[in-house]
Amino acid sequence: MTSDDRLSYRRRKIGQALRRYREERNLTQDAAARLVERSPATLSAYENGHRAVRPRDLRQILDHYGITDERERSRLLDLATQGRKDGWWLGYRERTDPFIVDYASLEGDASRIRSFETQVIPGLLQTEEYTKAIFSAYDSVRPDPRKDGATSFRMARQRILADAPPQVTWILGEMALRVPVGGREVMKKQLKKILHVTTAPHLSLHVLPLAVGAHPGLDGSFSILDIGADGSTSVVAVHSLVRSWFIDESASVDHYERTYGVLAATALTEPESRNLIEEIVFGL
Repeated sequence: MTSDDRLSYRRRKIGQALRRYREERNLTQDAAARLVERSPATLSAYENGHRAVRPRDLRQILDHYGITDERERSRLLDLATQGRKDGWWLGYRERTDPFIVDYASLEGDASRIRSFETQVIPGLLQTEEYTKAIFSAYDSVRPDPRKDGATSFRMARQRILADAPPQVTWILGEMALRVPVGGREVMKKQLKKILHVTTAPHLSLHVLPLAVGAHPGLDGSFSILDIGADGSTSVVAVHSLVRSWFIDESASVDHYERTYGVLAATALTEPESRNLIEEIVFGL
């Protein structure tokens, strides 16, 4: 993967849509290129997500394909416009995981983020000491040395909570509050940060207590991002030990939405969650 392809989610989604429109019209790539007044190579690069398309050019292509659905046009044009922004994350493209850089770019354009974490404090709430301790735990099994800048990148992500705050809700498994990552003092500082940060009106944290037992989030952590001012595009980010990926098929997103709704209904209220965290801090 080249550096030009690393921020590629938006390009892929636009490209998939353009390919679908072309195929629905039974057009070869050469015929479509003549219709939209682009070279076959350029159209191919758009469809494969290897080249960013300017909003003006995308609008013209949609016109040529006869796409009149205003919601669909707005969704794609928003993706094209967002993809051309120069975000702070661009300086990290060579220094950290490409997926995480792509995720941060979407995070920066989100109007709402809903996150479920089972055993780890969410990255947007972590202290630097906690982050370093988490990274260190994985170093013994990593095939490659961790790139410089991973910790500073995670800390930099937290600026969205103040600079251009989306509405963020975290559901956090109680185990994440009790696993002594980095030791007692690191955890005490970490839990106090959670209590401080989540006093902001646009941030909400709920703890899913161990006493709940089995629940529909047992398969693992995930985040749902509503992208754009109107939240017209919803994307689920899922992370595993060896890879991370985005999910945006409607049926799959709906499944995650339902799961999150059940978890939210099962979790403690905000006051109850804060009381529990304060009790854990007192016990450290």
